[in-house]
Amino acid sequence: MRRPTPAVGSGIVTDFSSLRFADLFAGLGGFHVALDSLGHRCVFSAEIDPVLRDLYERNFGIRPGADIRFCWKDIPPHDILCAGFPCQPFSKAGSQKGFECPDSGDLFDYILNVVDKHRPRFLIFENVPNILRHAEGKTWKRIKTSLSGRGYDVDHTEISPHQIGVPQVRNRAIIVASLAGLAHFSWPKADFPQEQLSIGSVLEEQPYGGDMLSDQYIEYLEAWEEFLVRTRSIIKLPSFPIWAMEFGSDYPIYHAPSEFDHRYLGRFRGMFGE
Repeated sequence: MRRPTPAVGSGIVTDFSSLRFADLFAGLGGFHVALDSLGHRCVFSAEIDPVLRDLYERNFGIRPGADIRFCWKDIPPHDILCAGFPCQPFSKAGSQKGFECPDSGDLFDYILNVVDKHRPRFLIFENVPNILRHAEGKTWKRIKTSLSGRGYDVDHTEISPHQIGVPQVRNRAIIVASLAGLAHFSWPKADFPQEQLSIGSVLEEQPYGGDMLSDQYIEYLEAWEEFLVRTRSIIKLPSFPIWAMEFGSDYPIYHAPSEFDHRYLGRFRGMFGE
């Protein structure tokens, strides 16, 4: 029996069992996997990376459009608009030029073009957490204002997969919006017990074409895991990368090692020292 097609554009949806969604900046298809598992149907996807377009097509049978600047007009009516738009302009590790970034700062405007054209009932966006604080909060204010001014109720949160049962630490900003309001919406509880998480739960024993880790590399991982277990209740680990090859280094902390003469650095332990 064919499911009834929900109404699009008016903000009134009577059947939530099968909604149509557009998957922009689709990447590997994370939004697609989630919504498809709930019974919803992808009617359009877009991804500029040709390798990821090929992979998306193999996985889902849909050939994504390429550059959203040109293909946004091809997007058909839909109920849910998903977009993990590029984070480089807003990331601490990127240019931080925001909407002024010449490469991808204008892409959010094309999302708004799609919103104006089709008025999807629901919006789900993903980006780096810093987008909520970028430019002293002005970036987030612009995003929220642009959506609320179009009649959407908007909410956001920061969440990492490990907080909801997936063994990966990757904090993300999630933005949701609805034309019918968010009074009945609630975020998932971010309190999954970390001691129950194991990367082994998502790894294949014999991956096709995979390279086996050396015994030495496995020892590195085991040592790192023990370090995490021993220090978790004692200290808060930094959020920036920890370079294991520099454990035990004792350079002067007031300058980067590269600023010293090599003969001076020879007095100290570490990659740039003795």
